Amino acid sequence: MVSIFGKKDDDELAESPKETLGFTKDFGSVIQDFLIKKYDFSNLDQIEDIKKQLMNRRVLIINANKILESGKVPVLELKRAIDELKQFLRRNGGSLGRIGDKYLILTPNSHIRIAN
Repeated sequence: MVSIFGKKDDDELAESPKETLGFTKDFGSVIQDFLIKKYDFSNLDQIEDIKKQLMNRRVLIINANKILESGKVPVLELKRAIDELKQFLRRNGGSLGRIGDKYLILTPNSHIRIAN
């Protein structure tokens, strides 16, 4: 029973953290596990690995400025690689956004969206 202050009695406490957060067992199939990961992006050969990470439900935070500062990758090639990632994300319902001047954040599918 709920008291005047909205607190449940001990015998009615939620059985799991999902119920505590307002989710019920009926919505368990909607909840997915995602991992947020800082990704060290140092060369363009990593594009396929980035795609693989995204397919494995990883949210990636990439320092795009680091690869430019190395001087090994021309700006136009980096732009093409980022465009390739954008197309991949569009096909899979993911999104890409900027965090400041240096970082990109990539989400794997439509369950996690970035507001631009």
